[in-house]
Amino acid sequence: MQEPRLAVPPEVRRVSIKNGNFSFLDHAGRLLASFNGVDFRTSIRSALALHGDTKVARISLQDRFFLEQLRSPLRYEPDVLELSKISARAGNGEINGYFAMQPEAEDSPFTTSVKFRNVLADQIIANAGGPKGIVQGKLEGNFQASGKTADPEAFVGKGEISLRDGRVQQYSLLVLLGELLQIEELRELHLEQAEAKYHVRPGLVTIDELILRSPNIRLTASGTVAFNGRLKLDSQLAINEKIRGQLFKAIRQNFQPINEPGYSAIDFRVGGTIDRPSTNLMDRLVGRDLSSMINSFFGGGKKERAKKKKKQMEEAAPATAEPGEAARAMPAGPSTSASPQEALPEASATPTPAASP
Repeated sequence: MQEPRLAVPPEVRRVSIKNGNFSFLDHAGRLLASFNGVDFRTSIRSALALHGDTKVARISLQDRFFLEQLRSPLRYEPDVLELSKISARAGNGEINGYFAMQPEAEDSPFTTSVKFRNVLADQIIANAGGPKGIVQGKLEGNFQASGKTADPEAFVGKGEISLRDGRVQQYSLLVLLGELLQIEELRELHLEQAEAKYHVRPGLVTIDELILRSPNIRLTASGTVAFNGRLKLDSQLAINEKIRGQLFKAIRQNFQPINEPGYSAIDFRVGGTIDRPSTNLMDRLVGRDLSSMINSFFGGGKKERAKKKKKQMEEAAPATAEPGEAARAMPAGPSTSASPQEALPEASATPTPAASP
C-alpha cells in the first residue's frame, strides 16, 4: 500500500515588479490616480510581513498634479503599511515625506507629512489646468494630514506655503487696476513676501492667512476654498502714501488708514470659483456705476447688456397694444413746448452701448 505524500506548501521569499503600471478609478469610472513605471523589490520576512524598496517613475493625481522619481523604503506588517522615507520631484522641486496606514483597522486610518522646496509655481499651476505665466517663483512649505481611506469625509490637515522670488503678472484684474489707477506696480507685482497658512477639513480648505506684499502694495485674504472650487474670501488691498498720493481724489478717499503705519486700505470680497473668480473690488474702488462703465469699455458684461437691451425692447413695445391704438397714441410730431429734459427718456444707471453690427 502506497503511503500518502506529505503536501509541502510553497514558500515565497522574494517578490519583484518591474516597470509596472497601475490605475485607480472611482465608483463612476473616473481616474483618481495612475502610477507608471513602478519598480518594487521586497523580501518576505514571514507570511504576514515584508520589507523592501519601491520606485515610481511618474504618479498622476486626477491628471492635475504630478510626482516624478518617487522612492521610499516600504514596510508591511499586519498593523501598518509604511513608506518611511519618501523622496520625489514635482515642478522641478524636491518633495520629502512620510506615509503610514493601518490596513487592518476599521476604515484603514492613515497619517502623512510632506515637505517641499524649489517647486516651480508656474509649472504646478499649468499642470493643474490654470493659465501659464501669471505666477512665477519657487514654492516651499509643509503639509500634515490624517484621515481614513474608506471615508473621504474624515480627511483633515494643515500646512504652510510660501513663494520665493515671486512675481504676479498678466492677471487681468491687476492689469485693469493698474491702467485705471496709473499704478505701474499693479501691472506686475514683484513680491517681497508671499505666504499662506491654511488648514483642511472635510470638503473645505480654510485660508487662515494669505499675504502678498510688494514694495508699496499689500494684498491679504482669509476665507475658504471648497473642494469643488468655490471661493469665499474676505480680502484687503493696502497701499502706502506714495501710491495713495498718485490717485484721483475720489478714489483716494476710499482708502482708509489701518494699523500698519503709513498704509491705507480698502476691503473687498472674492467669490466665484478657482477657474472663474469674481470680486467687488472695482465697485469698492470707483463705485458701482463707474465700475459697470469700465467693465463695458473693456468688453465685460456682454450677457448682462444683452438681457437689459431685450428687456428695454419688450417694455418699449407692450404686447397688448393693437397696431391702430399704437398709431393713435404716437404724437404727430415733436412737441415744441417740451423742455429738453422732458423729451429725453429716463436715464439708466448702467450705460448700455449699442450692439456692434
